Amino acid sequence: MNTATAFVGARGTDSVTLLDATSAGNFKKQGIDFVFQYLGSVTADGLAAILAAGLAFMPVTYADQFDGAQTVAEVKALGLPAGCTVWLDVESIGPAVSVPTLISQINAWANAVSAAGFQPGLYVGANSQLTSQELYQLAVVRYWHSLSMILDRNGQLAEPSCGFCCYQLYPTVNWAGVDVDLDFIQQDFQGRLPSWVVS
Repeated sequence: MNTATAFVGARGTDSVTLLDATSAGNFKKQGIDFVFQYLGSVTADGLAAILAAGLAFMPVTYADQFDGAQTVAEVKALGLPAGCTVWLDVESIGPAVSVPTLISQINAWANAVSAAGFQPGLYVGANSQLTSQELYQLAVVRYWHSLSMILDRNGQLAEPSCGFCCYQLYPTVNWAGVDVDLDFIQQDFQGRLPSWVVS
């Protein structure tokens, strides 16, 4: 396995459905370049099937899993190489968690991931509460726009000033027999791209 920089226009999927050699091969045949799969579910065998099909891979946490040490352990258990982007899914936070606490949790996670040699990214989902400025000031270095409208706690559209390097499309679709969300890669406004894992 190696880390490589993603390319503009790459088409990917994310889904809780685990892929095997057949489904990964079908994705590749039908124009998919990369997949996101969830830490805690994706296995080494599943990852091997994804890479063997010629797809690139990036890991993402399940929603609001802020334990950086656990994320690092799961990434290392898969044998992922240093430098790849690891994504934290933050969504549906609501007012139950204070903004300072949320910021602290995200930054602690990002610092743990970065210290382990990986690139921390943030999937910004619905009800993530943070303003544009607060998003940009986080310790993460890449941003992924969810299929939801991203509103801060004041009801305003929120976007980090660097922009997003990945967009998830609305709505969920069936692709090669699997229900997935489609994703596209672009440069953010600082010219940055995520880094994925390839065979």
